[in-house]
Amino acid sequence: MKIGVVGDRDTAIGFRLAGLVDVYEVNNKEEAEKAIKELSEREDIGLIITTERIGEEIRDVIDSIDKVVVEIPDKNGPIVREHDPIRILVRKAVGVEMK
Repeated sequence: MKIGVVGDRDTAIGFRLAGLVDVYEVNNKEEAEKAIKELSEREDIGLIITTERIGEEIRDVIDSIDKVVVEIPDKNGPIVREHDPIRILVRKAVGVEMK
């Protein structure tokens, strides 16, 4: 399985330098939604990485796909959240709904 990445310019460059090829550099919400949807439809992609800021902008799209999406801090640092993102990922992976 491959890893797909959706991020800003700096994030995309970093993952390309690390050797990943399925990297989408996005500049707005619409581009991010399109990239996440494309990656989620591909059979060879098992994991999608995006930044927390992009994740916050397109939460409805991320929640609607069946792939595991990991959100990482961007160059501006982490976003302070009310819910623990690791707990949400684990619950999604095992099929437990969040209320």
